[in-house]
Amino acid sequence: MILAALLARYLMGTVCEVDAANPSQIAAAFDEASRVERMISTWRSDSELSTGRYSPELTSLIRNVESWRDKTGGAFEPHIRPLIDAWKTRADGAVPDAATIASALSTIRTGDAPIEEGAFGKGYALDRMLTKIDGDAVLNFGGQLLVRGTAPVTIADPLQRDRAIVALTIHDASLSTSSGSEKSFVVNGRRFTHILDPRTGEALPPRGSVSVIANTATEADILSTALYVMGREEGLRWANAHGVAALFIDGDIVASHAFPKYERTH
Repeated sequence: MILAALLARYLMGTVCEVDAANPSQIAAAFDEASRVERMISTWRSDSELSTGRYSPELTSLIRNVESWRDKTGGAFEPHIRPLIDAWKTRADGAVPDAATIASALSTIRTGDAPIEEGAFGKGYALDRMLTKIDGDAVLNFGGQLLVRGTAPVTIADPLQRDRAIVALTIHDASLSTSSGSEKSFVVNGRRFTHILDPRTGEALPPRGSVSVIANTATEADILSTALYVMGREEGLRWANAHGVAALFIDGDIVASHAFPKYERTH
């Protein structure tokens, strides 16, 4: 794959890079990501998702992401905002009491709780960005990759995020990794991640990372979160039962049946 331009822009609270042949198409892709951010960002009070004024596009997207709740047995839940507020994961973090957790879960299970875009927003933006680019391209949105064509990629050591531990090649696919080491907080000597289990209401402890390769970035984004919530044993069973390409790194490295050939870099 020979590409001519690598450009970057700060979007959705992180850096987005696009490597493609046509700089004008890269600019159009960034503009598309900005449009998606204006549509789904819950950090903006004027977004479609925040105001509840859903366009047909957003309605379709929400229907898609909601379908993954049942597919994953509740490990993925887009209406998770009450738990985020209870654990204060958008701030410095806090441990809520059992009654607060129970109240949050009750609100979530009504189906009317606010939606949090964190586990699907970047993925959807990547899918939309790629529609603005012709030919081969590599997009990197805050660590999630989307490739048209074939490209070498790496997966970081969850304990040392600046060091690659796995190398492989992907083709016309997205690679998403969820890791508890990226965002965590400590309360009374206990460390919690910002990844919450919508089935129990608990914030999960750091336990390595889960990487998923899927045909779309939206699906990869959702499934890396869901499989992290499940944990390695349950997640590996689910991935194998559903033909999902997943890699679990937590002390050792375990791949699902569908995960492609890879090499350890150290």
